Amino acid sequence: MAKCPLCNGKVSKKNVKARLNSLRLARPPKILNAIDKVFDKLSKHWTIDDTIKAGFLADIEQVEGTIIIDSIRKFVNKGGIEQGYNIKYLAGIIKNEGKRVLLRREWERKNLDRIPPKLKDLNEKSRIN
Repeated sequence: MAKCPLCNGKVSKKNVKARLNSLRLARPPKILNAIDKVFDKLSKHWTIDDTIKAGFLADIEQVEGTIIIDSIRKFVNKGGIEQGYNIKYLAGIIKNEGKRVLLRREWERKNLDRIPPKLKDLNEKSRIN
């Protein structure tokens, strides 16, 4: 039995392995390579087993691949591993970056739906003349 990193419940090793395989199949190889490289680097400082890997992949399941790759690159380049940050910290960075991107897209979508004030004023003046 293993302890689930997400819910702290007990999970059998067989279920963890199956869940990890299904989470890995949901991602393209390019993203999995980036994740595997960071797992290798983190495993020098932390113990990373299948339950932690499955928990990490489940945590970032809803985040886009480009955001994951960029966040991992920033984490490694800024020395997050050497500073002692673990996989949970990296998952938090990725999730926060994903939320930030979604909020920015939503804001842009809302602002593109209306006519900018200057154009609106010009249209009203042309109708009056």
